Amino acid sequence: MIPFPREPLAVAPRPPRPPLPAVFYRALVGLLLFAFAVTILIPVVPLFITDRLGATEQWIGTATLILAFTAVTSRVPTGTLSDRQGRRRWMLIGALLSLVASAFYFASHSIAVFLLARIGTGAALGIFTTASKALSADLAPPSRRGEALGLNNAAFSVAGIFSPLVGEGLKNALGFEAVFVLSGALSLLALVVTYTLPTDRPDVSESNGARRDTALALRQRGTWAAILLIVGAGALLTLMFTFYPLLAERTALYDDAPHLLAAVAMGLGLSIWSLIDTVIEPVAGRVSDAVGRQPVALPGLVIAAAGVVLLSRATGTVGAYGAIALMASGWGMVRAIADAIAQDAIPPALRGIGTALLYTSFDLAIGIDAQLLGGMIDGANFDTFFTATLALFLGFGTLGFLLATRLRTYTAPQVAPASIDPVC
Repeated sequence: MIPFPREPLAVAPRPPRPPLPAVFYRALVGLLLFAFAVTILIPVVPLFITDRLGATEQWIGTATLILAFTAVTSRVPTGTLSDRQGRRRWMLIGALLSLVASAFYFASHSIAVFLLARIGTGAALGIFTTASKALSADLAPPSRRGEALGLNNAAFSVAGIFSPLVGEGLKNALGFEAVFVLSGALSLLALVVTYTLPTDRPDVSESNGARRDTALALRQRGTWAAILLIVGAGALLTLMFTFYPLLAERTALYDDAPHLLAAVAMGLGLSIWSLIDTVIEPVAGRVSDAVGRQPVALPGLVIAAAGVVLLSRATGTVGAYGAIALMASGWGMVRAIADAIAQDAIPPALRGIGTALLYTSFDLAIGIDAQLLGGMIDGANFDTFFTATLALFLGFGTLGFLLATRLRTYTAPQVAPASIDPVC
């Protein structure tokens, strides 16, 4: 018996990755303009309060608290309404509020008017970013959802690299009013770009009203996995954007910085964070689209934790920058996965409320962490502070990682075709 030669097994070609639509990138440009309009205010607001308005330092904290509280309280209503009325409408409202807030900043001659401006900025931030993130999830093919959400997150990171330098330089050259005018102009451009987006017609067939939609989203295991991951990651952001300047000053972290960098050594650390995050989040999202969410989340947790440990032991410029780069890498991976898991778990009609729940938890976690961790600093001794930061990050992050085990992406129920009687 002569054996026949076996035909080699044919390997099915890998299907091409579907492209992100052009309208996605147009929406991303609008988000980037909005991010610049908001972040350009960061370096000038504290000085405006004390130098121009003549208020005490206590009002700096009050203004920040008002902004955060307004952003938090606007997220859930925005998420619910954008699910029913469309993302574009609420992005337009957010950009318009940012434009109005710029006018209030410009006209501020008292702390009362200034606080109205902060309320406007907080509402704009909560509304625009909630609707924008849900829109990114709407527009992205499922196989590129993680990458799309990573690109959405990267918009604020790009702004974080440049806008503080532009804001401070413009204030020093032309005064506070020039910064407020530029913020208004950027808000107007964001409004114009957003207006060119197509009017979306959301599918509300799976919506059961705001209260039931919220309850349904909270019943999904993926929602809680994402919330736990982002709450853990909030400890890292609190460390970097609330306490890192104090750490650098009290521990003389950059005393060995080269003379050319001495004046900006601490700020450069924040720019390094933003630059790394800009690169990492889209890549982490794209990789997770191919290999799964957990295989990206786990190394993110490990890398970020290593960065916290190294920063706690850093004694000079090189060590501090290296630790910050590690933390930013891990943070970007964990955040990208939290966003993707939150959107994977729910039907399209609930993406707005899903985003709102995730980032309301994130905002609250940062506020609570700031209160808890601030009391653990003893002069120049940050040992207890770093231990608590690491415990919060790994505790919540590990729980979120474990809860994400074997999660399935939501798929719309298939309608069975109508049966056809055979012809006799």
